[in-house]
Amino acid sequence: MIQLEKVTTDFQRGLMRNVIKKHHSYVPTAEYPGRRIDWLIYDVTDEETWPFKRELLGMIGIGSSFYPPPKDILRYVGMSKDVYKDNFNSFANNWRFCFIKKVKNAGTQVLKQVRLQGPVEWKEKYGDELKYIITLVAGGNNGAVYKADNWEQIGLTAGLPKDRKTISLKWDSQKRINDRFIKPTGEDRKTIFIKKV
Repeated sequence: MIQLEKVTTDFQRGLMRNVIKKHHSYVPTAEYPGRRIDWLIYDVTDEETWPFKRELLGMIGIGSSFYPPPKDILRYVGMSKDVYKDNFNSFANNWRFCFIKKVKNAGTQVLKQVRLQGPVEWKEKYGDELKYIITLVAGGNNGAVYKADNWEQIGLTAGLPKDRKTISLKWDSQKRINDRFIKPTGEDRKTIFIKKV
């Protein structure tokens, strides 16, 4: 049985960082600006005895969405950039999802649990209704796990150079944002998937 355990302690955060660093194929960093809720993924093999027999399988996390949003997201949700900004806290980004090892059908089970637990945890922690979860897929991956869970593939990002360092509208100064801004070049486009929760 697949079980999610919300990350709340330093020990759990250490496990999560280690999973990402060793097993995320194309963005092995645990840093993420803004809101964030993370879970460790376990395979529980014996829930009849205590302590449970379980094996750490990986991690998944949702966090603040993107701003400015890709045009394909705006088109899909039928919002202008200003309306999206007013509804920003009802969108989450599936910022990381990685496994230590493959277990048949575990990915879709995890995504289903995040769709059920995510809105509850989001409301409890931040006071906002979570309406959409978005993810970007790159690194040679095709998003098969999202497709299997009936997420909609809605388009592509505009694409930036692979060596571009990220900036944060929340953390970086206006000068730093202006100094580092580059127009999209189409070099490193990512596939956008979205799920209404």
